Amino acid sequence: MKWKMGLAMVTVSGWVAAIGLKLGSRADLADSAFLIGLCLLILGVSAMIMKTGFVSPIVEGFKIIGERMIRRSRSMERADDLIQKDHDFQAFKSNLSTWITQGTFIMGACSILISVGILIVQ
Repeated sequence: MKWKMGLAMVTVSGWVAAIGLKLGSRADLADSAFLIGLCLLILGVSAMIMKTGFVSPIVEGFKIIGERMIRRSRSMERADDLIQKDHDFQAFKSNLSTWITQGTFIMGACSILISVGILIVQ
């Protein structure tokens, strides 16, 4: 929970510093903050959709097509099997995915809120 609040504070501080340093007009900063926030939210939603497995049939289909077109060596197949069986690595990937998804949602929401706040204060 601490890292989430810290990330939100860093995001807000960055936009406030950009306003204080007069890196552009307030309208330009509001537009930039909104665009960056929207892109981060889209990235977070995309990661969440990938994590749910909604598009996994499509991804698996492309994986099968790729396997038919490009031959993989036995050593690569063994390495892939070992990676799939390594529970620590799978847990690490899951935790990293969760952190990235939550981080992009937090930064995106803060950026959009800052953009709305800039426009209200003007």
